[in-house]
Amino acid sequence: MGVLSAILVVLGVGAVVLAVSGVRRVGASERLVVQRFGGTPEVRGPGLRYLLPLADTGVRVPLDLPPHHVWFKAMTRDGVAVQGKALATMRVADPVRYAQAPDSPSSAAQALIQVSLRDVIAARDLADLPALLDTSDDPDLVGHVNRAVRPWGIVAGLVAIVDATIPVVRDRHARGNAGQKPPKSPPPNPPPKSPPPKSQPPPMSPSMPAPASPP
Repeated sequence: MGVLSAILVVLGVGAVVLAVSGVRRVGASERLVVQRFGGTPEVRGPGLRYLLPLADTGVRVPLDLPPHHVWFKAMTRDGVAVQGKALATMRVADPVRYAQAPDSPSSAAQALIQVSLRDVIAARDLADLPALLDTSDDPDLVGHVNRAVRPWGIVAGLVAIVDATIPVVRDRHARGNAGQKPPKSPPPNPPPKSPPPKSQPPPMSPSMPAPASPP
């Protein structure tokens, strides 16, 4: 009887722990995406929420994402290289898509913002860039980013280019040097000529008589 009571106590404690483990507290800037046995997802708002143990799975989704500081390199329509930095503020518009994204939505959004910046700058000339820098909320740029990040359930609230550098002088110098031939080195000086050897009388043969000495 004592063994049976102990088993019942253990089972009761386990059931209480299992039941309490399903309680979730959702913050005001969060949403809870719940799926029961892999069925249709359900979005639950702020407050205390309960997930049925062993049946429900929940993913907590933040609505306000941290700002993205994106460095980029691009080429204008008239062939000028530009590199700079952009600031993008994002928020989650579709918690279900955000929760079901196969990759990290934040990393994917940063990569897509870089692609969007290159596309927008590639459609403009160098003379159009000052207007893009002065405008903190360019509709064309924001719309281009939103079309790219929408599959992840994200929308952009602000996309602004805060810094841009145009290395014109360095590129011109490089292009000018590329078209020039390297200077020819002067021909080496020829080595000095050695003086010709002095002629010497041929050696006397032993059969020839020695010349007579004068009287």
